[in-house]
Amino acid sequence: MSPVPLTPSDPHRLGGYWLAGRLGAGGQGVVYEAYGEAGQRVAVKVPRLSDAASRARLSKEAAAAQRVSSFCTARVIEVRTDVAEPYIVSEYVPGPTLRQVVGEAGPYGGDALRRLAIGVATALTAIHEVGVVHRDLKPDNIILGPDGPRVIDFGVAREVGPLTTTGPIMGTPNYMAPEVFAGSGVAAAADMWAWALVVLFAALGRDPIPGQEPLSVVNTVLGFRPDPGVLPEPLGGLVAAATSRNPDERPSARAVLLGLLDVRDDDRLLVEGGSVAAAVRAPLPTEPDLGTIAEELFEELSDGERTVAPDLFLRMVGLTEEDDETIRHVTRDELEATGPVESLLSVYVAAGLITEADSAYTLASPALMQAWPRLRHWVADNRAGLHIHRRLSAAARLWDEHGRKPADLLHGSSLDRTLRWAATERRDITLRALEREFLDVAAKQARRQSKRRGLIAATLVVLLVATLGGLGLAEHLRDVSSRQRDEATARSLLLRAADLRRRDPRLAMRLSVAAWRLSPSIPQSLGGLYDSLSDGGLDSFTDPDVTADTVYATSQDGRTLVSIRAGLARLWDVREHRKVGEFSGVSPTAVMGALSPGGRVLAVQDDRQVRLWDVPTGTAMGDGFASGASRGNTDRLAFDPTGRFLSVPDLSRSRTGAHWWDLATRRQIRAGSGAGVDAVNADGTLGVVFSTGDGRAELWDLKTNRVLPADWLPQKKNVQDAVFGDSGRTLAVTASVPPLPGQGGVAGYKLLLRQVPSGAALKGDGAGPAGKIYAFGYNDRFLAYGGEGSKSLTVRRLTDGQEVVRRELGAPIDQVRFDEPDHVMRIRLTSTVSTMDLRSLQDRPALPGTAGGKALLGPGGRIVALYGAGQVRLWDVAGRRSIGQPIKVDEGALYRPALAFSRDGRKLAIGGMIRTAESPGAHAGVVVVDTSTALPISSVRVASKQADSVAGLAFSPDGTTLAVAPAHWTVDGAMSSPLELWTPASSTVRTVKDVNGSENMAYRPDGKLLVAGSAPEITLVDPLRGARLPRPEGAGSLPSGPYAFSPDGGRVAVSMDGEPLSLWNPDFTGTSGLRFPAVGEGGFYTLVWSPDGRTIATYAAGDRIRLWDADTRQPLGMIFDGHTDVGFESSATLAFSADGRTLFSATPDGVVRAHVLDGERVATAVCDRARGPLSPDEWKRYLHEVEYFNTCEQAAGRSE
Repeated sequence: MSPVPLTPSDPHRLGGYWLAGRLGAGGQGVVYEAYGEAGQRVAVKVPRLSDAASRARLSKEAAAAQRVSSFCTARVIEVRTDVAEPYIVSEYVPGPTLRQVVGEAGPYGGDALRRLAIGVATALTAIHEVGVVHRDLKPDNIILGPDGPRVIDFGVAREVGPLTTTGPIMGTPNYMAPEVFAGSGVAAAADMWAWALVVLFAALGRDPIPGQEPLSVVNTVLGFRPDPGVLPEPLGGLVAAATSRNPDERPSARAVLLGLLDVRDDDRLLVEGGSVAAAVRAPLPTEPDLGTIAEELFEELSDGERTVAPDLFLRMVGLTEEDDETIRHVTRDELEATGPVESLLSVYVAAGLITEADSAYTLASPALMQAWPRLRHWVADNRAGLHIHRRLSAAARLWDEHGRKPADLLHGSSLDRTLRWAATERRDITLRALEREFLDVAAKQARRQSKRRGLIAATLVVLLVATLGGLGLAEHLRDVSSRQRDEATARSLLLRAADLRRRDPRLAMRLSVAAWRLSPSIPQSLGGLYDSLSDGGLDSFTDPDVTADTVYATSQDGRTLVSIRAGLARLWDVREHRKVGEFSGVSPTAVMGALSPGGRVLAVQDDRQVRLWDVPTGTAMGDGFASGASRGNTDRLAFDPTGRFLSVPDLSRSRTGAHWWDLATRRQIRAGSGAGVDAVNADGTLGVVFSTGDGRAELWDLKTNRVLPADWLPQKKNVQDAVFGDSGRTLAVTASVPPLPGQGGVAGYKLLLRQVPSGAALKGDGAGPAGKIYAFGYNDRFLAYGGEGSKSLTVRRLTDGQEVVRRELGAPIDQVRFDEPDHVMRIRLTSTVSTMDLRSLQDRPALPGTAGGKALLGPGGRIVALYGAGQVRLWDVAGRRSIGQPIKVDEGALYRPALAFSRDGRKLAIGGMIRTAESPGAHAGVVVVDTSTALPISSVRVASKQADSVAGLAFSPDGTTLAVAPAHWTVDGAMSSPLELWTPASSTVRTVKDVNGSENMAYRPDGKLLVAGSAPEITLVDPLRGARLPRPEGAGSLPSGPYAFSPDGGRVAVSMDGEPLSLWNPDFTGTSGLRFPAVGEGGFYTLVWSPDGRTIATYAAGDRIRLWDADTRQPLGMIFDGHTDVGFESSATLAFSADGRTLFSATPDGVVRAHVLDGERVATAVCDRARGPLSPDEWKRYLHEVEYFNTCEQAAGRSE
């Protein structure tokens, strides 16, 4: 859907979303295309509400719509009904509507019609299963997106219940069910009537009930009967049933799906429906987003046009008094009268991104400031100077227009601040001749009026002249032009790299290195290097001859991709991106293929049988065997890890599935009961049967032909997949489990991990959600399996059950392969093989740890304290050695032991249930140890008699006082005891009245303030007086959560619950400066500052570590990505080295990592991952305006 321009009455912004244009408007409201703060494209609906009751109903119904799973639907992202103008934010689905596609390309037929019907029915199933009715299903509310049909517009969706039976008629009359006009209310059956009419519309190419005068439409609907001969079966029968005048006789959406899909387990309906429907894509091109359009135009600009672009666009950006971006009109005389400016304006005006009216220019849409990453970066880099320049520009015009009177000149501190910005801080804004002259005259006047002020002004003018004029002006302008060109090129390369990181990670890494080499001074270029080094993607290879009817398979290590089409088999080296062989004679009707582990045998299944081919010679190996398969089959042809057995999809039975064959005998492997086995171990001694018969799944001893006891196996009907590990003694099973409360009746899938034949549970048993099992790896140390849907991948480490990878791939996954020698995992998505780096998973623990333990790094990252299994151990990070003996400490009733280092790192306090020589019985207390020996220095028993835990600890900056937060358990839950301030040297204590401590305590670096807790509200203590301080005004909006004082104590970094990072004044009286943008994951568990106070490091879910520029509030890149959604949360720890050039991280499993921050060393590492620099051809394509040089040779030379 293409948007139309906003009207004068439309808002420019709603909440955190900037509006770009109208997608549609009607009686129910207006729908806008919009962009969020991070540039994400969304659809925002502003419904028309007449009263408070309507607002309340919308709130309830929108909340219900948010529960809808995103299977063939547009996900509802946010609902705001607590604001003056309520709105609903949903996922933006690019593409035309079904009505537009049919109007342009004609009716649907055959398989495409069936898949379309399945897609719409899948969406309705997801909607109905959470108790929601759509109420306005029609061709205009179905988008043909990149991944198939999507049902949109939940603006009139209603929750099933009393609300459904009252209120005005809502929807489109010629797609309404008869009972709606009869006043019987709307239920799910009304959506099924609309589904049937949508299917008929797609098949006929016109509305089955034409839109006419309302009374005529009602009469037509009440007498409507579809022509049964229009549609093939079973679609025709389902449409006929769905158009029954009696709502009770219409099939449900789930029943329709069951009738259209050949599935064994109806709990997989949504996944299978979405997968089948994904093939239905629009034949019409999709409308690119604003940022893509703007960037593509920028790529076509000349060097001169690129140089003037930042200044031109920044002049069209304004800031409100609240410091929010807005658009401003720029008159022609405010812009340079040069050829590049004229041509740049003509390009963007012609594209509709800039508008011209009355000799003034402005951005056509305020959303462009968010949608175009390049403009977003320009604004962020120049934000501090925008207010200054606007005042300067306005003052210069006023001075010029009113006769250039001295009284109109800037003076005093305003002049000083403007001169300082123009001379030393200005980045991308170029001063016009009038603005330069204005400043020069103002500075001269200042020198005449005041000797002291004249000296200040003279100094700044000298700087300004050095920047803008003097004898070196021409040379300076050349330098500026070259710098601006390199910065513009570097930013362009970084945007390209970000876009390519999934599709071509190797090229993305090379572009990032080139960007840093061109312009190492801009923060984004170093961030691009960090992102390249932390990203899991190493490479991606796509068959250059891909067609829709090509069949693919990969070798056991994923290094070889075979493509089969029209009787020809081609073999591709995935690592080198080249063809290594081909042979003909294979079946022209091949529907599946599989390569043996060594890559020497190719199995091909067509619609009749399976045949084997010797790959080196290209000859057939014996006759065909087994049965054929169809293209729609979801089971896979696959070899076992030994190459002796082959899993063959079997369509000869009522249930789909795949059974195993012994290739030496060409016989099917059967259990003692005669049933074909669905899983077999490597030596052929054990098999699992679940697709034949009823009852519980069976574990068989294939040598003795007897069934083994296995009451831990689930019911056969609930099993989705079962795979033996490479050792033959590990079995993974995925099976459905009953729905949990609040899940709307949708069952989930969990993972069973067992030793066989004993059935003993392994680490990770019971994890979920879990779908198809893809592969074991590293001698059964890792297991790769699907998550919710066919597009997600999870890898679990079986030694401790920890989830170590979770990725959304954006397309259905076909195969996953572990390549252990290369330390990578290769993932095939149809014709593309993506390579993911697994080296971080091989990092060995420095100390024995547990996933449920706790880690804390000391100052400078020199020492790490690790708690696990009742002991605290110390590790010398630089020396790579253990320090002393473990310190025994018991967990309390509530908390893991608390840990705190002194500021100099020489002491570690451990709080928990401790034992001492004086008091051998366990009691709540603290022991302080010397970190050089791990020997105790002192110990205290907390003063609280009730305490059975220590929640938190914090040393004062001078190390003489220790804040202790005792806690205890009561029948009402966890209770904190009063905060205790101990002097360990003398074992004296002060109790702070009316203050309870917490896990999250810290002293301000000056020692004059102690934060005792941040939840549910900030609690501050004067540690010198031992008294609680009043809660500061302005702290009401302070989010409770992790915080960290800057090294000089002048600022506090705070984050919580998905909120962006923010900086606060050191006394918590309010925020300090601008907020940070929302980037990637939100809600950080750990925050630390670099020693110079310029950088903040954050640790978030999934072991994701980012750097942030504390002054510009901009992200500096991802340092480490654990590639999962879980991670270790608040039990992980970060610390900068003393020189700030290394960031250390430690996790409770005992792994300590050193993340290098130096750009030169990072560039060298990225070059190694990318296997070299940009090739000359790649350089010519992306950097044609810069002379070629080898960026990686330069990196290697500089690092020596």
